Amino acid sequence: MKPKDRVLQAIRHFCTDRVPFDWWATGETMNKICRYFSLSEEDILKKLNIDIRYAGFDINMADFEKQSDGSYQKKLDHQHFVDIWGVTRKRIGEYLEVVNNPLASMENEKEIEKFKLPDISNFDIEKAKLAVFCDFAIIFTGDRLSTRTSFFKLAMYLRGFENFLLDLVTNQKIAEALTGKLFEFHYLLNKKIFENYSKNIDIFMMGDDFGTQTGPLIGIETFRQFFKQPLKKMIELCHQYGIKAMLHSCGSIKIFIPDLIEIGLDILNPIQHTATQMDLKELKKEFGKYICFHGAVDVQKVLPFGTKEKIIEEVKRCIDILGENGGYIFAPSHNIQADVPAENIITMYEAALQHSTLRY
Repeated sequence: MKPKDRVLQAIRHFCTDRVPFDWWATGETMNKICRYFSLSEEDILKKLNIDIRYAGFDINMADFEKQSDGSYQKKLDHQHFVDIWGVTRKRIGEYLEVVNNPLASMENEKEIEKFKLPDISNFDIEKAKLAVFCDFAIIFTGDRLSTRTSFFKLAMYLRGFENFLLDLVTNQKIAEALTGKLFEFHYLLNKKIFENYSKNIDIFMMGDDFGTQTGPLIGIETFRQFFKQPLKKMIELCHQYGIKAMLHSCGSIKIFIPDLIEIGLDILNPIQHTATQMDLKELKKEFGKYICFHGAVDVQKVLPFGTKEKIIEEVKRCIDILGENGGYIFAPSHNIQADVPAENIITMYEAALQHSTLRY
């Protein structure tokens, strides 16, 4: 079975020759495993039997340079960068951490409404070439810090974490104005992308983190008031072009899953089962018929610190529970970090190949 068919069949809850595999890791981790095998990135993905490829395009914005993580930023000095939204970040190790929120001082919705969105006309979409990988399932998502579709997380980058959480309760007109502007930008940009490239996209991924390790960041009523409709409209846009919709949201998010299913979400990532109320068996029993799960293999303890036996046990558990009757794409529960030994990564994918092949 071709990788693309394997992935699409799994999303439709059909059993395939094996569970499809995806790869999530930091650039540093990928570089490490490339050195370990003396292979290129693409050869590593083939060696590990990865069925999915991630595709993007160059937005070609004046004054902004494409960084190694795919984001477009303007360098302020050797450590500080500003992105297309005006958010300033400082490089700490492999990551860029927010140090300035451009909308933090705004006090009412009229000030928010005057905020100028990045100009979509600067995105040379018609002239761009979307990467095409024959035979593989293609996930399209904007780069993490510039164009990935986000309403909750991007609003926090712009307003500040504490400010925006307070807006959702005490200054709701600001929250409504900001989320409305972000929806306008993402909807228009993605519609333009789909018009040009829908034939090259199988899955469209959005990224918002509604959960923490111990519970959701916001209540269900707040989710319904501010975020459910924007997500619904984006999912509907995907489906208009024959594209499956995927949402990344870390942490304890069980409370939101019924609403996500109601609005038509196809794939939920990353299934952080070590978080509160994210038991794999319960999730599969309650929601497994209606949504495809993506991820689940623990990156917090098992992959970096577990023995070979523990890793194999984790792999089998995820496949046995989430892979029952289809509806599962095997992957880590977030990016594999650089502290994970290459041998553990190899063990993970070798065990998945052996177990899912025998199982199916």
